[in-house]
Amino acid sequence: MRKRPPARRSESGFTLTELLVTIVIVGVIGTLLSKAIILGLRFTAGTERRVAATGAVGTLQRYFYGDVQSADRVTTTPACGAAGVIVHLSGPGTDVVYTYDRPTGTLNRLKCTSGGVVTTLLGRLAPTAPADPVTLTCGAETSCTTPTEVTLTVQSDPAAPPTALTAVRRSSAS
Repeated sequence: MRKRPPARRSESGFTLTELLVTIVIVGVIGTLLSKAIILGLRFTAGTERRVAATGAVGTLQRYFYGDVQSADRVTTTPACGAAGVIVHLSGPGTDVVYTYDRPTGTLNRLKCTSGGVVTTLLGRLAPTAPADPVTLTCGAETSCTTPTEVTLTVQSDPAAPPTALTAVRRSSAS
């Protein structure tokens, strides 16, 4: 009778050392990946805020120039039942008021006619301390080099220089 050869042990599987090394490597990769994701989300939120503020300035520009050209008077008096008035532009049969609401950061345009008030959300700006991000720097009770100019200064991003929007009125009445 022939003897059977001894059964060989299978060498498939992991040793304890290989398993521990794998766990350590996965832990390091997981930690680094989670930190990268958190950093990416923070960067995205800041970028989103800056893009929204830039969009608000662009929308403001689209309305502002035409409104100023149509205005007979430029004041900062409240109108249309609005609070937080930046500038009040009066024209024949129409008042246009630009407002900024600090708690919500919203920049609005209100057009008041005999038919009612139409509110347009121009966008949201991040509140900057201590001043409001949109201010009238020329055109109402403030002095201007040219009496028909109206200038709004917009600080959409605290880290960037402010943007000055200057429009010229067709009417010379103030």
